[in-house]
Amino acid sequence: MQQLDRQEEIGRIVKMFGDDNKTVHDIIERQFTVLMARAQVLLGLCGVVVTVTGFSGRMIAGTNTLAQWLIITGIALTLASAVTVVFGVLPLRWLTQQPGEGMEGWLDESLRYRDRKLAHYRVGIVLLLVGLVLYVGAMSIMLLNPEMNAAPTIR
Repeated sequence: MQQLDRQEEIGRIVKMFGDDNKTVHDIIERQFTVLMARAQVLLGLCGVVVTVTGFSGRMIAGTNTLAQWLIITGIALTLASAVTVVFGVLPLRWLTQQPGEGMEGWLDESLRYRDRKLAHYRVGIVLLLVGLVLYVGAMSIMLLNPEMNAAPTIR
């Protein structure tokens, strides 16, 4: 199913709600609420990765050089995800501060603002998922080599 472009979305909203500005505002506000809630979940997952690394990172990295690179790269991507979300999604500009002439102009600016935040959120998700894959790879190497320093380490 193909998504509507921004102008089609504006047309649909105006057609459905006409001059009911409060309902239109509430719909857009709910979309931002969903986006912010998802951003908070992503940041929570990033926090879990950082916390787990604090407890077991040294043990994982002690397995071998590959595990070291995987965990370092995984945590770096996780932190990049958090930075992307913090600076791309979380900054606030209230809907009542959005520029635009009339309902359609305001809607256009508000949806552009939403779409920019959504793009940052999507980048954050990809960074986190790739980071988690690398992190799990490092953990898998450790679990496949249960004895301390069982795998060769290059130092």
